[in-house]
Parts: sequence; C-alpha cells; structure tokens
Amino acid sequence: MLNKNDMKRPPLVSVILVSMDRKELLEKCLRSIRHQVLSDVEIVVVDNASSDGTGDMVKRLFPDVRYSYLADNRGVAGGRNHGVRMSSGEYCVFVDDDAVFASDDALNRVVSYFRADNGLGCIAFTIVDPRDGREEYKSIPRRDKERIHRDYECSYFCGAGFACRRSLLLELGMFWEPLFFIGEELDFSYRLVNKGYTIVRSSVISVVHYETQQARVRGKWIYYGVRSRCWVAARNLPWIYVLPYTMLWWGYFFISGIRHRHLLYFIKGLRDAVLGLPNAIRTRSCITKVTIDKLKVLSGRIYY
Repeated sequence: MLNKNDMKRPPLVSVILVSMDRKELLEKCLRSIRHQVLSDVEIVVVDNASSDGTGDMVKRLFPDVRYSYLADNRGVAGGRNHGVRMSSGEYCVFVDDDAVFASDDALNRVVSYFRADNGLGCIAFTIVDPRDGREEYKSIPRRDKERIHRDYECSYFCGAGFACRRSLLLELGMFWEPLFFIGEELDFSYRLVNKGYTIVRSSVISVVHYETQQARVRGKWIYYGVRSRCWVAARNLPWIYVLPYTMLWWGYFFISGIRHRHLLYFIKGLRDAVLGLPNAIRTRSCITKVTIDKLKVLSGRIYY
C-alpha cells in the first residue's frame, strides 16, 4: 500500500468496497487486496450502517484503510458514490465484499488496460464461481450468456468486480442512487456506452465470488428487481423497448415470487415501481439509435 512519501500525491488506484454486517467476508477481501503487487493503491471501505463490529475490525487489522461509517444504509449505489467521493485515485476499482482477487497482479493489469486505450471507460472482471472454477453464469455481461475465453467488448458489467476511470464516473454522474440495489450497473452502462466509451470484459482479471445472503433479507431481491428494472428501462431505453423490457422482467419476478414464496415482495415492488416511475421519467436520458445498434451487436440488454 502507499508509503509516507506517496501520501503527498493522489494514488494511482482506489479500491472501493461497500459492506454491511459481513466483517468476516470483508476481512478476506481486504487481505486479497493487500496481496496485490501494485503498491500505489488506496483502499476505501464504506460501511452501510453495520452493527456487527465491522468498523472495529477494519481499524484494528487494516489501519491504513480509509473507512467511513454511514448511519443509514444507502444501498449499493449510494455506498459506491460515497466511496468515489472519498477516493482520489485515477482509476477506481470496485469489488464486492464477498469476493477476492484470483491473482496478485490484478491491479497492475487494470492500469495496463487503461493506459493502452484512452477510449476504454470500464473493465468488467471475469467473475468466477468457487464451486466449479468457471465463470459465474449470471454475471456474464452478455444477453446470450455465452462463455468466451478471451477479452471482448461488452455493453454492461457485473458489480462483483469492475474498474472505471474516476473522471468518467464523475462526468456521468456516478450511480443513480434511487435504484439502491439491482440495476445500478446497467443504468450506468447505458450512459457510458451512449457517450462513446467502451467496456471490455477482461479474461485475465478475475475475482472469485463467494456469494452469500448474509445481511440480506430473503426475498428482497425480488422487490428491488421489480422496481429497478422498470426504472432503468424508463430512464434509458426508447419507449418502444420500455414496455416489453419491463413486462418480461416482471413476468420473471412474478414466477420467482411464486416459486420462492415471496409473492408479497413482488406486489410491493410493483407498487413502488409505479409510484417512483415519474421520478425515473423526469431523469430520463434516452440512448441513441447508434447505441441501440451497438447493444444488439454486443449482445446487450434491450428487450430484457
């Protein structure tokens, strides 16, 4: 990490973590960052109102980490935005607190990617399932979910592991905080691609994702999914795509609600989606036909 002589200038990389009541997982994540060979790094931890002693653990074991406790849970979007405002690195790297880097040179590779291509806005890491060592199916940034074992341009990224130029995050307004959880990466990706920047899925930068439901309310993902998918479509897509996109996702979450016995979360999500729709429309910035054509080529999300 940074030494005393480096503290007078901004670090090259800021690694930003958002956590809530998962201190054991967070500790493993922080240790994997500590093992990175790149030294010009600052670590920022945003604590979304934990009550399990997360702050004490961070301050005791990782005193050089920039730690911020939020009195209220601001969700993934709000937590990341707070971390970006705290950070000062040229490149921001985001990793879920239940993930670890698969290699010690990941941050070096992040810097190499960005320095090699000025048009590169974001790097989507390969998200690995620890159970079989394969790329996590749902995290593949393609609508067709094809596993491709090389670098390729894509149109969105998975929040479990990615990197972005800090200047670009600020330029595009960072993550839309009303989304709270689910959809914030896709919403940001639409804006990024629409501005002409590229997203590359890296085959050589990986994180192992030990996904856990710890500190999450079971079934709440259905609520946020119903609400967020509607808002993301209304904010970004041409109207001809908004209805089919929303209906397909609502159908999926309705079936999931029945299957998992969480239909009440679906109903609440539907209600709040409609109530919050005017706000989403007020902040609407529709992507262009050029972007739509590009999304189709890149197997991006248009209809679902």
